[in-house]
Amino acid sequence: MKKTVGLIASLLLSTSLFAQTTMPAQPAQPKDVLSLDATVSTEVIPDTAFVTLAAEANGPDSGAITREVQQIVNAALAQAKATKDIEARTGGFNTSQRWNNKGARDGWVVRAELIVKSKDFAALGTLAGKLAQQKMMIANTGFEMSRTQREREEAGLIENAIAAFRGKATTAAKAFGYTSYGLREVNLGSIGGDVRPQPKLMMARMAVADAAAAPEAMSIEGGKTVLTLSVNGSIVMAK
Repeated sequence: MKKTVGLIASLLLSTSLFAQTTMPAQPAQPKDVLSLDATVSTEVIPDTAFVTLAAEANGPDSGAITREVQQIVNAALAQAKATKDIEARTGGFNTSQRWNNKGARDGWVVRAELIVKSKDFAALGTLAGKLAQQKMMIANTGFEMSRTQREREEAGLIENAIAAFRGKATTAAKAFGYTSYGLREVNLGSIGGDVRPQPKLMMARMAVADAAAAPEAMSIEGGKTVLTLSVNGSIVMAK
């Protein structure tokens, strides 16, 4: 019996020693760690404007009004593609039921869109004004950055954000009485932005919305986009 108890105790001791020698040592938590973040922003005037135009018809025969709308959009698309420095494509197409004031179905409504865009605002405005006089209406306008412009602006924003993070880290470390620091972890956020059209563009849209008073050329003035980027992470300060 004593031998059995001794054997069990020996096995337990061996197992405990084996566990202690095989388990990996927990890494020591770094000291003097500081978490911080930095945010930078820049104002950009997008180099591309776009106008969404729409053709709409209603009647009892959905096939007839669909052909009518398609003819209007196809003619406008051909005119847009023939215009220098204009990019054009068709947009949404929708067919819905029409209801009278008694709640009964009495026909159909067909609507199709054409989207035109350009870096030449004057050429785009002239085209939009002409199309607005050809059974099309202005549905929406706005601005966007081309891929080349966005990549250039984003590259500059990333450099500025990292520089701001480093500057903030240096200032904070010195303020806490340290002479230097090392990067522990850094995370780059996603770049966000919003386009804010100038009032001149909005007034032009209101004028063109009335087909009878549609001007020959639509005045377009570039809006501003504010791009922002945040960097956050932690540093290890050193004496």
